[in-house]
Amino acid sequence: MEVVLDSNVLFSALISGKELYLDIFKSLKIYVPDFIFGEISKYQERIISKTCLQSEFIFFTRQLFSEITVIPKLAISQQSFEKALSICRDVDPKDTAFVALSIELNVPLWPNDKKLIDGLAGKQYDNVITTEEIFELMIS
Repeated sequence: MEVVLDSNVLFSALISGKELYLDIFKSLKIYVPDFIFGEISKYQERIISKTCLQSEFIFFTRQLFSEITVIPKLAISQQSFEKALSICRDVDPKDTAFVALSIELNVPLWPNDKKLIDGLAGKQYDNVITTEEIFELMIS
């Protein structure tokens, strides 16, 4: 299965340090927009201060990112960005790049944000998979 990973799922994985996330990342084809690097830089200190990992944090981070394909903004059409902006404008504009990539690749967005999920549903954007659904897929 292919998914576009929202930054909050990646942040949860990094903070928790749980091998379960690594197992899930290995079993999926995961895409993120290059916008995620700005998000990581912005919240780097918070992530590091909250992580459950100590010396293993850098190694775990490398392992997670080895399972992620980063897509540059220039590989996402203007049409996908405009559609995503119209969807995200009233929901959460910071998620536009993630929704645009989901639209561009026609794969589900995996957020971990109920407000975003509900907001997207309210805009009739339903190409979303929840963390609970991902866990169910991994168990079955």
